[in-house]
Amino acid sequence: MRRALLSGLLALLTAAAPAHASQLVTWTTTSRYVDPAQLDFNGPPRPKALRVNVLLPDGYTPSRRWPVLYLLHGHGDAYDSWADPKNGDVARVARGFPGVVVMPEGARGWYVNWWRGGRRAGPAWERYHLDELIPLVERRLPILRARRWHAIAGLSMGGEGALFYASQRPGYFGSAASFSGAISIQRPEWPSGFDTQGERHDDVFGDPDAQRFYWTGHNPTALAANLRWTRLYVTVGDGMAKPSEAQNVFGQVAEFDLHQHAEDFTAAAREAGADVTYVPRDGIHDWPYWREHLAAAVRWGFFAPARESPSDWTYETVAAKGDAWGWRFEFQRRAPDEVITFSRHGGMLRGDGSGRVAIKPPHGRLFVVRLPFARRL
Repeated sequence: MRRALLSGLLALLTAAAPAHASQLVTWTTTSRYVDPAQLDFNGPPRPKALRVNVLLPDGYTPSRRWPVLYLLHGHGDAYDSWADPKNGDVARVARGFPGVVVMPEGARGWYVNWWRGGRRAGPAWERYHLDELIPLVERRLPILRARRWHAIAGLSMGGEGALFYASQRPGYFGSAASFSGAISIQRPEWPSGFDTQGERHDDVFGDPDAQRFYWTGHNPTALAANLRWTRLYVTVGDGMAKPSEAQNVFGQVAEFDLHQHAEDFTAAAREAGADVTYVPRDGIHDWPYWREHLAAAVRWGFFAPARESPSDWTYETVAAKGDAWGWRFEFQRRAPDEVITFSRHGGMLRGDGSGRVAIKPPHGRLFVVRLPFARRL
């Protein structure tokens, strides 16, 4: 009897004990591609370091695997902006979120390998986030392997980064979301608008005419075909301010323009056959709306089923190396000076453009080929 009573009491206490609450941890990382000593960080004075906030979910334990959401900040923000209760307040807004949330530093880098007169470096944010940070996260944390469990989202500059990164790793990210994103960067007004943010467009992307290929290769709207098999969520305001927001002229003007970006992108994505949820709404370019956007995207569902390995896809890029649906490629001698297209249609792999490239299939031996090529699998 005593043993039964004791067992019952222990069971009651275990059931009544609260689950482990979500926990925010901060990592300091290093990179071969981004030198923090050379960066202009946003916010209060802070150490020159590449930091990452990681929100571990309720009940987190390393003994099981978890989904992951990469959540990117905007221009003028930092790695800690989404977690700041005055800004993103992610722990409250996404309370109960079933996965890990990774919020990396992006400074004012536009999630791009800067053109820099053709050096494509100094800084090279794509290489840091895609080639260093994602593998680091997967080494340190038990992340589920299928692409449906990998998502990426961001606001403003981060919206551009989220859709661009999803376009360059389509075999990794199953879902991507943009909140008020700069996702149609070849609109005629954008170079001038871009320059109002503090960086020069020709440093980051090059000249819009002379380096048109580099702009195209970083423009989510132009790369929409890469996202054919990615679940997409796009939301943006109309730039109309409430009386209490009348003083935020920048927020009104910026959101009005970015509404056009969203229209461009969703039209292109739908034409490409992508699964797009587009939610235009009222509001301006400001944190109260981005918190609402994130909450709505969480309800939409970042981890719904996504096609794992389609046999028909198109992948456009200007990257010197990358990963197209598990087909890893690296250009020999020099990076592309045009948009390169890799495509698979059933049993045929094609490459269009020029240059010499080494390709490692998902299951097979590395081979080197000169573009253009067609190769039966």
